[in-house]
Amino acid sequence: MTNAAASPPSGRMGVQAVPRGKLLLRQVLDNLVWIILLAAILVFSITIDGFFSVRNYINIMHHSVFIGILAIAETYCLISGQLDLSIESVAGFGAIMGAYLMGYSRFASGLHLSPAYTILLVLAFGCAVGLINGLIVVKLKIDAFLVTLAMFITVRGLALWLTGGKGVSQVPSTFRLVDTTKVFGIPFMVWLMVFFYIFFFFVLMRTRFGRHIFVVGGNIDAAYKHGVNVQGVLLRVFVLSGAMSAATGLLMVARADGASAGSARQFLFEVFAAVVIGGVGLKGGVGSLVGVFAGVILLSSIRSALNILAISPFVTEMVRGLLVLFAIVLDSVKRMIR
Repeated sequence: MTNAAASPPSGRMGVQAVPRGKLLLRQVLDNLVWIILLAAILVFSITIDGFFSVRNYINIMHHSVFIGILAIAETYCLISGQLDLSIESVAGFGAIMGAYLMGYSRFASGLHLSPAYTILLVLAFGCAVGLINGLIVVKLKIDAFLVTLAMFITVRGLALWLTGGKGVSQVPSTFRLVDTTKVFGIPFMVWLMVFFYIFFFFVLMRTRFGRHIFVVGGNIDAAYKHGVNVQGVLLRVFVLSGAMSAATGLLMVARADGASAGSARQFLFEVFAAVVIGGVGLKGGVGSLVGVFAGVILLSSIRSALNILAISPFVTEMVRGLLVLFAIVLDSVKRMIR
């Protein structure tokens, strides 16, 4: 697969001839994530016994589900020229909310709602947060960084206030089947993530909504001139981001049989690194979920290798920070040669 890191033709105007060397460099940089992923797999396979095995990569995929789904949400936001920093907190609160609504132990007892009602309520919460973010950004013209940062802090604080820092546990066993069930030897949750990537790739690349996301992110003034409902596109992007984040929280509950106020902590920067390393531009209008998927697997592979090698968690944090820095520098280099 190739990382189609450019917007659809309808989103670009006035194509000019590009020197062959520069075009080749663009292709290399746009697909760099695949080169790095293959190199990482090769190095880890040589240095770590059993790393390159079907079982290990099923485990890597299984542990990358949360980051992977959140990366879809952030990809849509960045391609549209926006940024959603609240995804981590919304996922964490979605986990707390889902566990409390279904759980049998919330400091003492939960509400014992059915999984179906719980899913609807948690997704509604995520959509509401996304809608609030979107309305403030598009109606009040406030930068998405500031809006979603404030929401990040607010939602995280709300989770701490409601739980008192304690955990919620013991959800129905039927809900946990989402994580424990296997299809052809692969966890159902992995199949769910793959389905999300295929579905949202199709939406992004083959629908009018997806084309409008590229156009708005690439040149918002041109989008207005061509009659694109810019505010509607951005509102839908933020609502989608909130819903995907809340859904991630529900999957976390299925995995852990509960949640705590610290659920989803430190997800944001890993998501950000995976998305940008995967070829999504920080300025909007550029990106593909194919590359993002590779970025997610790359970061999960690195994390798995560090765990197997029993590397200090402090070193792991440093590596995560360097990956974010690398992603930012890479995006800057791409923009300079375009």
